[in-house]
Amino acid sequence: MRHSIPFFAIALFLLPTAGSACSCFGPQTFCQTLNPQPPQFPVADWWTPSDVVLLVKLNSYEYGADMKVVQVYHGDLQPEQPIRVWGDCGLLCRHYVDGVGDGDTVLWALRPTDLTGNGSCGTSLEEAGDYQLSICGIYWLDYGNGIVSGAITQEDWSESMPISEFAELVNGCLPTAVPSRVPDDFQVLAGEGRLRLQLSDGWADRVLVRLFDASGRVLLEERLAGRRGNLPLPVAVRGLAVLQVSDERQSRSQRLLME
Repeated sequence: MRHSIPFFAIALFLLPTAGSACSCFGPQTFCQTLNPQPPQFPVADWWTPSDVVLLVKLNSYEYGADMKVVQVYHGDLQPEQPIRVWGDCGLLCRHYVDGVGDGDTVLWALRPTDLTGNGSCGTSLEEAGDYQLSICGIYWLDYGNGIVSGAITQEDWSESMPISEFAELVNGCLPTAVPSRVPDDFQVLAGEGRLRLQLSDGWADRVLVRLFDASGRVLLEERLAGRRGNLPLPVAVRGLAVLQVSDERQSRSQRLLME
């Protein structure tokens, strides 16, 4: 445990639980874990993952696992690179990794190991160049049949999306991401259960407005007569969404973070 961590940011109780040896008050979505926001969460090197990777497990090793990198979404690791990832031995604020079967594919956000297992676990197995899977946030998502699922952008809510769209989502979550440019020929405001849209004169008199969630599910589909709309959202929308506006000549899309 690092004593410089503010008490209000994270509290660790060294009592064993079913999933870890500590309880953490960290970010509750994958996106927040990649980019924790003060004052609730400190932005510090020890907190944010250095690599977001799709991995396949090769074998177990003590309280860790040998993995092979399949695809890199963020960081300096390379495809086909073998790495060792350390989990919890029962005394660390890490996720257990021994439940992953050999040959299984996982989607993890990793940090270089802080070597705390070498003292706390009574071993000297961890080495510089190894990685660790923290429990203090959402550092892992479920993956299967080309679909990523879990608390991606919404707390206490399982979202799903194709793995083909995952790289763009990671880029949007990262603190170094360049915000999507809002098209200068329409303005949009979403909130309080409504979607307000203002189009420029370059659009036709009738346009199709569609809103999708992160999994591609259509939340709203309306034909707008004129260049201004104030549309009620049919469901409570949270997290990442994509607005698409189309007429017979053009189509524009804009990512929205719905809160």
